[in-house]
Amino acid sequence: MAALIPILMDLCVVFFDLLIFTRMITLKRDSRRTRLLMYGGCAVILCCYFLCTYWWEWPASIASAVCMTLPSLILFFVLSKYKDARFFLTFCFVDSCTLIIAFLGRYIGVLTGDIGNIAALLFIFAAFLTVYLVGRPYFSRYHELLEYVDAGWRSMMVSSILIYASLIFLAAYPRPLIERLEYAPVYLLFSAVVLSCYAVFITSALKTSKIYEQSCQLQKEKKWHRIAYVDALTGVANRTAYIEKINDIERTRHADTAIGVFVIDIDRFKAVNDSYGHNAGDTVLQITASLLTDTFAGESYSVFRIGGDEFAVIAENIEEEEALNKLRILESTVEKQRGGIPFSVSVGYAGIDRGQNNAVENAFAAADKQMYWHKREKVRQQGMPAEPADVTKDCKE
Repeated sequence: MAALIPILMDLCVVFFDLLIFTRMITLKRDSRRTRLLMYGGCAVILCCYFLCTYWWEWPASIASAVCMTLPSLILFFVLSKYKDARFFLTFCFVDSCTLIIAFLGRYIGVLTGDIGNIAALLFIFAAFLTVYLVGRPYFSRYHELLEYVDAGWRSMMVSSILIYASLIFLAAYPRPLIERLEYAPVYLLFSAVVLSCYAVFITSALKTSKIYEQSCQLQKEKKWHRIAYVDALTGVANRTAYIEKINDIERTRHADTAIGVFVIDIDRFKAVNDSYGHNAGDTVLQITASLLTDTFAGESYSVFRIGGDEFAVIAENIEEEEALNKLRILESTVEKQRGGIPFSVSVGYAGIDRGQNNAVENAFAAADKQMYWHKREKVRQQGMPAEPADVTKDCKE
């Protein structure tokens, strides 16, 4: 019985080391066949270690390296989804923790005298079982870290390899540590430092994962915000955004706030669609939106597409002279940038009456009326009949 306990201790260490790693590895193909291959390989490793150590009487350090460490490294590397720093960090982390628990068990066995081996076996089994049960909720979280956090693993891998090599070196050189127990406190102190380092690694990774999740949530919010408030065709703000903007202005404006409203409408837009096709009409809308964002650039201006071929610009803290200059620039720019599709725009502008309620809406109505007056003047000067759409709009006045 006494000779069997050391065998059970070593098998317990190897068994739990492999078991924990099977929970922390992310398989390349998570199928029943792959898992059978993984568990079968672990069983072969366990049997080979037993035969080499207790049948052929190899030294434990050589048997551990030849029959356990190298074969498990190759097996899990082949099956792993991540064949980079993430894999080697995980491997070194599991093996480092295993070495620490194994040494603690041996150390307890020496300190407890005649019943030492039984105490050591119970400690090793209890320690590994606790780590396994406590760690189960975190294994899936660790898989998420491996999947979503792709930065910082290389530097942590280098540190973990150095830690792992140092643990093996201190435990084996110049003689096995179990033969020079006066150095056990030093090894235990170093083990505490190692565990604290890994705690820092894991905490940093969790924070990085949280930042990533927050970033994903922010991207989703931006996506929904864009769907709700941005016109998909032109990329400028839509009518919903326009309504929110004027409501916000009415709530927050002061009596001395200078605000103006521009209303822009594409002339004879239906004729563009009929003559050149709806794709050409979309292009004209995009060109118009681009010209507006270029002309009305800056924090003082907000550009909106509020209807089919109708746009609005809200200008804050500008005077009428600057507004009229912007109108001239816009009309001149449209003349120069028609490209292969001739089109023009009609523009109206009105400043708010600072003493009115709903001043922005009233200014919009005045600008809209002025824009249609310009549109009718163009039709009259060119001797062309107005579009049915234009006539409909005129009837609203």
